[in-house]
Amino acid sequence: MIETKVETVIKRPISEVFLYVRNMLNQTSYNKSIHEVEVINPEATEYKIQIDLGIFKLNEIYKIEEVVDNKLIIASCTANGMKFTDRYEFSEKEKECHLTIIDKMELRGLFKLSEGLVKMNLKSQMNENLTALKEILES
Repeated sequence: MIETKVETVIKRPISEVFLYVRNMLNQTSYNKSIHEVEVINPEATEYKIQIDLGIFKLNEIYKIEEVVDNKLIIASCTANGMKFTDRYEFSEKEKECHLTIIDKMELRGLFKLSEGLVKMNLKSQMNENLTALKEILES
């Protein structure tokens, strides 16, 4: 299993950051591995996403598993050969939002052979995505 953690402080109110991140349609604005997002249920808890992880491309369902307003979002995706879970943690520090994102990815079968390459690239990609998110929200 690959676990990657990134964090930053965004100079915006926690409620604003939470609402932006909770709307998974915004992922294409700051997550360069997400190419398309489409809501597939009225509760906006399931999304069809197109992901390009470099070594493989996926069209899968991304499910919101848990939401605690202004505190936590947990979402996951299961595909042939892999499963990943994203945990978004929000906390307030001096009227700014401290955001931590933890990605847990499990590669299976032949995909397991690419674990080293994925692990190397995932941290830098997550940092780039977080920087882009911060720039969007602070502009």
